[in-house]
Amino acid sequence: MQKIKCLLLDDEPIAIRIIERHLENFPEMEVVGRFNSALSAMSFLRENEVDLIFSDIDMPQMNGLQFLKSLTKAPALIFTTAYRNYAVEAFDLDVVDYLMKPISLERMARAINRYHDREDAQAEPIVAKSVAEEVINLKVDKKVVRLALDKIDYFESFGDYAICRYEGGKLVSRETLAHLVNMLPADRFIRIHRQFIVPIAKIESISGNTVYLRDKELPVGRSYRSNLKQKMNL
Repeated sequence: MQKIKCLLLDDEPIAIRIIERHLENFPEMEVVGRFNSALSAMSFLRENEVDLIFSDIDMPQMNGLQFLKSLTKAPALIFTTAYRNYAVEAFDLDVVDYLMKPISLERMARAINRYHDREDAQAEPIVAKSVAEEVINLKVDKKVVRLALDKIDYFESFGDYAICRYEGGKLVSRETLAHLVNMLPADRFIRIHRQFIVPIAKIESISGNTVYLRDKELPVGRSYRSNLKQKMNL
């Protein structure tokens, strides 16, 4: 897994500890620097590469806005602050996100997903509209993995991520099932539960509220039964 190098900047040590504890839940994130002043962070950045900065705004000597403006080649930045009045100016500087303290883990997750989406903005579309839509491009870590549709066994929800089970292993993609079901060819894939999407061709049988694949039994959600029966001509 390719790590995303993060720098934490806040004049309150406890604020840095809280952000770092949140980041421990995201294995792709690696904290490479912790600083209590913008000037010390600037010195570090002159000698080291960083992908993402988490910065407070209201700090002595140089505030977070001044710090960002001073960087000639600024990494992506997420502001972490207790004050709402800087928001307009912050977004004018094209920051990734603006987090209000106290920062919840859920809100941190949304900010990190925004960072990933921005980094992937120049990547290929999620689904390659190639011949017969035979390939899907999945965002995995900081890369795009191409996977043949006929190799996919099923997708399973994992919070804001999706686990793709396929012949030979699994991939954890930064996509929700709601996004994936809109991108996959509707004549080949179907959502059978709030947690599962399956290839129609790999459904071997259906009994009651259970779908049987080759070596897996998956539940059928009540709100998905009617669509499943229609697709399967039942």
